[in-house]
Amino acid sequence: MKSFSTILESLNHHALETPDKVVFTWVDIKCEEQDRMTFKQLEDQSDAVASRLLKLGCKKGDHVMIAYPFGLEFLAGMFGAMKIGVIPCSIYPPNPNRLKTEMPKFCGFAKDAGAKYALSTSIFAAGMTAASVLYKTGVAWIGTNKLTIKKRNPNKPKEYETFVGEPEGICFIQYTSGSTGCPKGVMISHNNLVEDIWAISRVLGTNAVGALWLPQYHDMGLVSGFMSALYAGVHVIMASPIDFIMRPLLWTDMVETYQATHTCAPNFAYALLLKRLKQANRNANWSHVTHAMFAAEPTQRHVVEELAQTLSIRREHVYNLYGLAEAVVFLTGGPAYPDSDGVVCCGPVDSPSVKLRIVEDGKEVEDGQVGTIWVQSPCVAAGYYGQSQLTASTFANCLPGYEGTWLDTGDLGRVLGGQLYVTGRVKDVIIINGKNYYPTDVELSVDETFGIIIRPGRTTAFQHGDDSIGVTVEGRKDFDISSNVDLAVKIANHVSQVHGLSVTEVVVLKLGVTPKTTSGKLKRSEIRQTTIAGNWKKSSVLLRFQRQANESPFEESSFLEHSFARNGVTSSEFYLSEGTQSEIMRRSMTLPFGNVGLGSVPTRSELQASSPDPNSNRSVDGCGSTNPDDFSIKYANVITSVLGSEVDTSKTWAENGLTSLKSAELRNIVEEVLRVVLPVNFEQLYPTPSELSVFLRASEGKSFPKQIADDHTDFLWNSEISKLSKLQLGAIQTLGFILILVLLFSSLVPSIFLVSWVMDKCGSSQGGGCNGPISWFFLPITFPLFLLSLSVIVVVCKVTVVGKYKHDQFDLLSWDYVRWWFVDRLIDLWEAIVGQFFVGTKYIWIFYRLLGADVAWSAKIESCMREFDLVKVGSNATIGHMINCRKFSQSADSGPKLTFRPILIGNDCTIAGMVSPGAKIGDGSRVEKLSVVEEGAMVPHGVLAKGNPACHAGSFEHTKSEYWEESMLDIFKIVWTIVEAYHFFALSYLVHMTLNQLLPSWRYATLLHWFLLVPGTSFLAILTSIPLKWLLIGKRDPTDEYEGSLWKQGTNWACDFHFRAASWALTPFFGQSKLWNIILYLHGLDVDMESLLNNPYLIFFPSKVDYVKIRQSFVATISLDFVNRRDSKIEIIKSSIGYGVNLHAGAKIMQSVIPPRLDVSDNVYDMNHSAKAWKPSFTMGMLLPELAQLLLNVILFVTLIPSYEIGLAAVKGTPDALSVFVSATAFLLVLILWISLTFVIEKIMLILPRCAQQSLFGVYINHVWIFRVGNWLEMLLYGTPLFPYYAQLMGAEVNGDLWYFGHALYEYSRLHFQGGTIVDSSSLNGHYIDGNGLTVGDTYASGILHPGCFAVAGSVVDREENGPWKVFLTSDGLDSTEDLRRSHSTYHHGENEAL
Repeated sequence: MKSFSTILESLNHHALETPDKVVFTWVDIKCEEQDRMTFKQLEDQSDAVASRLLKLGCKKGDHVMIAYPFGLEFLAGMFGAMKIGVIPCSIYPPNPNRLKTEMPKFCGFAKDAGAKYALSTSIFAAGMTAASVLYKTGVAWIGTNKLTIKKRNPNKPKEYETFVGEPEGICFIQYTSGSTGCPKGVMISHNNLVEDIWAISRVLGTNAVGALWLPQYHDMGLVSGFMSALYAGVHVIMASPIDFIMRPLLWTDMVETYQATHTCAPNFAYALLLKRLKQANRNANWSHVTHAMFAAEPTQRHVVEELAQTLSIRREHVYNLYGLAEAVVFLTGGPAYPDSDGVVCCGPVDSPSVKLRIVEDGKEVEDGQVGTIWVQSPCVAAGYYGQSQLTASTFANCLPGYEGTWLDTGDLGRVLGGQLYVTGRVKDVIIINGKNYYPTDVELSVDETFGIIIRPGRTTAFQHGDDSIGVTVEGRKDFDISSNVDLAVKIANHVSQVHGLSVTEVVVLKLGVTPKTTSGKLKRSEIRQTTIAGNWKKSSVLLRFQRQANESPFEESSFLEHSFARNGVTSSEFYLSEGTQSEIMRRSMTLPFGNVGLGSVPTRSELQASSPDPNSNRSVDGCGSTNPDDFSIKYANVITSVLGSEVDTSKTWAENGLTSLKSAELRNIVEEVLRVVLPVNFEQLYPTPSELSVFLRASEGKSFPKQIADDHTDFLWNSEISKLSKLQLGAIQTLGFILILVLLFSSLVPSIFLVSWVMDKCGSSQGGGCNGPISWFFLPITFPLFLLSLSVIVVVCKVTVVGKYKHDQFDLLSWDYVRWWFVDRLIDLWEAIVGQFFVGTKYIWIFYRLLGADVAWSAKIESCMREFDLVKVGSNATIGHMINCRKFSQSADSGPKLTFRPILIGNDCTIAGMVSPGAKIGDGSRVEKLSVVEEGAMVPHGVLAKGNPACHAGSFEHTKSEYWEESMLDIFKIVWTIVEAYHFFALSYLVHMTLNQLLPSWRYATLLHWFLLVPGTSFLAILTSIPLKWLLIGKRDPTDEYEGSLWKQGTNWACDFHFRAASWALTPFFGQSKLWNIILYLHGLDVDMESLLNNPYLIFFPSKVDYVKIRQSFVATISLDFVNRRDSKIEIIKSSIGYGVNLHAGAKIMQSVIPPRLDVSDNVYDMNHSAKAWKPSFTMGMLLPELAQLLLNVILFVTLIPSYEIGLAAVKGTPDALSVFVSATAFLLVLILWISLTFVIEKIMLILPRCAQQSLFGVYINHVWIFRVGNWLEMLLYGTPLFPYYAQLMGAEVNGDLWYFGHALYEYSRLHFQGGTIVDSSSLNGHYIDGNGLTVGDTYASGILHPGCFAVAGSVVDREENGPWKVFLTSDGLDSTEDLRRSHSTYHHGENEAL
């Protein structure tokens, strides 16, 4: 390594010799590169800062504060100051959420340094400048990251170009916050810094690639990370400490991705990493690491040993370092081997430039004896700035037998075999009766004994009186006071018995309360003072024991005193328990005003209005930032809209009254206003609103730019001519309804004629009795022929009635609307009968192309679409979500309208979420599940769009497959569907022959025969699905690497297709039966009989069952996401999973209630402690539902008898031409009976006792769904003026117009619609079910519910526009139906007054 006299000299050298070499790379929480810096960039940026400081009048010897958020920007500020001889003072910036306490502290530092200016990022500087109006800081804040240097005249050198610092001059001042003392400014000279870097290089070498996440304002991160890399010219990968704490696996991603050789962190960080690796069941390989270094806090032997074993690091490559800010950062270090007492070695006491001695009473002690560590080295600083007396006592000590002065480190240690072992701090030593006791001995003993209950590493022992000690500990996240009420007493007795010490006081604190320094050390002095003075906040204390002076330490009953925290432990082990403190976490804050705007509670519509226009001040790719003042205002409004104006951002969510339902509402609003998808367990990750703001501030979404063209009004006909009244519209739609039924039964004609022809050819009078080759060849294609006939009819009707969809807007009371409605209802019917079977095949591609969609041949269509002529899908794109090019709107002047806009999907896109009309998705982008791309949004190429509304969530790399592979797969799918047709015919023939033998001869034998034929065939097909799965797929181990080979893709699809086709017909009869638990278990699903699976046939396909484990849980209709990952099982243990939840591979959910429509990718433990394991009794929970299903199936059969009788009477003598009409009439009668039956079943269900409701609700939902979906009459009424009357007939309250295009409704009598409501592809019902039981209540809806909205019992949907894809849960604070009704009516009364 080349030698330089100053750090500035090294920068100049590297900028000239290797200007384009990258020295720093900054990565985000996903280990994706966010920024990088070359030597030339740092040179130019620091020049710009130097120039700015000169213009401000700064001169050599002045001081400036360096107070930047995490990132690379601070380097320009630091070196820019050095270049003109100005001394930078490194300090952490004030926390914007705690300005009242932080600003005075910062002012104290600035005053001590005598600084006039503080350097930071432009955004942070702007916020602090505004805050300075309230808090007189005495400094001017300067933003540096936007400064640029003008092109330099080569003939006129800059005035500071030759200044590279003076070796003895001060390089920077490092403000240190010691664990036992007040912060002090250490004066580090250029010579100190260079000597320390050379000392580091002697131990660690110079050929290094570093990976660090240490704070830049702390000596360990600043010097060992940044300064050493600049000096040596090596590459270092950096990240924010916040990102590491939020996702510890980021660290190993950095090390492995960049093949780092050197890394360094405190003991707690290694322990946390090891814990997360174990939880994630991940194997990390650090074998290429030559220096894994421990520093900054005591190193534990077991962590060192586990690190070497788990990460495959050679034991001699694990180092333990010793140093302190008063000697820059580093003094000595070596392989981390422990002594006989378990204390880990810190390296040799002598080196070419460092001498370490153990001193007691001013004299050096013998080896093995404990004393104070003194240091003599060129690395030792000149002293503390402005504190001459403290400098003299600390830095100017004399040691007999040695020349020169020595630094008294204040640390305790001993020397064994020339190696240093650090044992503690002088001020921490406990002295009782003249004997020294070391607090670390007591602390380790308590941690080892009670580590299951308390957090190791948070225990503090200290001198409490002349002859006693005090102890503080922290309870774990799941600390239960009632079962550990005597914990404090047990700790006191343990210390007394093991160490012979009298314990005066033990305090058990909540998790995260123990004060720590910015470097993660325990603030022992503060802890001692707070405990002795009794100044712990009552809310921070779980238990306390105090012994009076005359009490024996072994008499438990005489001194037991405990205080209980009302809300229990609410902090999160994940977030704060492993050494994370708010002092570290807050460093990512980049804006002030964390608590502004708390005086009033805004409505959700006001929140939307306060959100800035995403088109304003943004770059073309949507990556521009919003006004820096907007975030705090928006965040305050978001919080108060949910929690009220009395919210205290420093208190926990529970203390602020956040319930599980309010939590769901908060997620919705945060996504909508701040464009951030909150983790499902955000209350655990960010225990207070203040801490959540840290995450949101750093993650606020970058919305996509919008381009919405003007609406046209020339769809088909002249608007004046096409106007209709409601009566005219209803009459025309009634005729359309009849025509749709006629077309449906007309599609059966080809199949009927084919069967007749086959029967004639084989000369059999008994249906199905012919065994000739003609029947076996033709009969299996009768059902596919029906599907083909219906498809042809749909295509012809679309072309004839609509022609071609165009970008347009028209009234709902118009001919244009009638034409669209007719085709839309026909398409809806086609999707229910045909489309669901053929998504993902080329059949559906052909169908959509015939309908006018511009879909590339290589595109995968795995979902349905509408308004086909407006859809364009590029090559290799995957469509996994419904595509609608329509949007309903409501005008006060002209009434409801329907708007069409085109949707463009680029090449290589993956669409797993919703794309709104008018949106354009760039090539290679992905829209995540449960995400919504807004109307008119333009998504750039190659990005990940996530959230609702979707925002820029990073880059996305599309994995392309070979064209020949896709072609082979498409051919295979076509062949397989043909094979399945013959397979199902064979099964149906087998069931048919069996029923002929078993059924007795009676009047309705034929009807019963065909009634049982469907579920019988389906049941046999399900049974054949089991060996098919094991034969083609087998048992897949989640730990095996998943390869998307052609064989696996084909077998997965084949097994899933067969399972889906087989279960489709079994659903009406046994949709909620425990039989599915058995069937899925035989397929490979790890499930017990106690779990309740809702619609399992829609979730657990054969290709996915091996990756899921379920125990004692309720699982609604959800989705499983194994995209690019199948390395770990999804586990659901004693939990309730709500409707529409998306679970990613590896998610572990235990004892938690997951609300509807959440995306879960991380582990969730104990979220909502009220969750109950799903444990139904045998009679009520298992037997009764099975009997109820059998009863409903009998009733279902009975409803077919009247139509059968009509058919028998009418067929006799009826011409063939009228047979279709007679069949349609009989079928219509069935539909009417099913409507009546649905009404009766709902009424009975709602009056049953609660226990019966709970047990039978799944069966009720299944059969009502079947009656509704199978009842095409109701479906065809959607979008007509007749539907409101139908809804009222069924028991719903409809106050005015209702335009309904939603899904099947439940509990009509519990639904209330305000006049003018429009429901588009949304779900409303009067129930809500989870692991805690069943809730039945009223649901109120008004305004427009855009696609994907989901409203349940007790919810009030009261905005003018709702959604898309929003969840509305029970309203908090409304205890009765009358309260809900009053709330709903009040809203609309006030709204009408405003209008």
